[in-house]
Amino acid sequence: MASHRVILPAQSPPDPLRPGSPVVITGEEAHHAARVRRVVVGDSLDLLTGKGLIAAARVAEIRKHARSGEWEIEVTITAVRHVQPARPRLDVRTPAPKGHRLEDMIDQLSQVGAASWGPLRSERTIVEPREGKLSRLDRVAAEAAKQCGRAWTLEISPLSELHALTHDHITVVADASGVPYTPSSDHAERLMLLVGPEGGWSPAELCTFREHRCVIASFGVHVMRIETAAVVAAGILLETLRPKDPTQDVALTPAR
Repeated sequence: MASHRVILPAQSPPDPLRPGSPVVITGEEAHHAARVRRVVVGDSLDLLTGKGLIAAARVAEIRKHARSGEWEIEVTITAVRHVQPARPRLDVRTPAPKGHRLEDMIDQLSQVGAASWGPLRSERTIVEPREGKLSRLDRVAAEAAKQCGRAWTLEISPLSELHALTHDHITVVADASGVPYTPSSDHAERLMLLVGPEGGWSPAELCTFREHRCVIASFGVHVMRIETAAVVAAGILLETLRPKDPTQDVALTPAR
């Protein structure tokens, strides 16, 4: 049985994680582990920092705080490993889908392995997420990392202007006018994937992409919603370009 995973908040614990050191888990993570997952003393946990560190731990004590009454779980670290960021790095930029579709897209982009997502303003963009919505996405990305076991949490980037994007790395533009994607012969360390709004890219934007020698590619035979196109294209890019390494740090296992 796979260990239950816990996301450690930023700057917690204050000391570096090392074998033999104790860590006290509090807040929602402790409540979920104690009351929902029903962990008991002796169970194994995986602690994720979201910055490439995964610590294996064993539950030493489960208690309620004397004053607040909130759950606390004390664990002892048994092993620590550092995981390098996946290569190639894929940054995704799209206009924000409406409603819950945005959170669904973040969850699924995390599962396929995208490194970051950020909202994109184009000529036909309709929805621009507010600061509060973007803050909520950080939590969605963290929960997705915990669910799928990735060592690096998907980053949520601020709003980008299409004209301000740099092209110092390979940029792939998803559009029905392109040919089915085929990788170039160049070894890519970083890619940018751009997916357009519901109304598609404007003729002027497509012209600009071609001037900057972006790769304009199609990723399916049907017209897709933003969130579907982003996840499908990201999955194809990463599966096509990622080195096939049987000794990868984190093995893929079915979600429970």
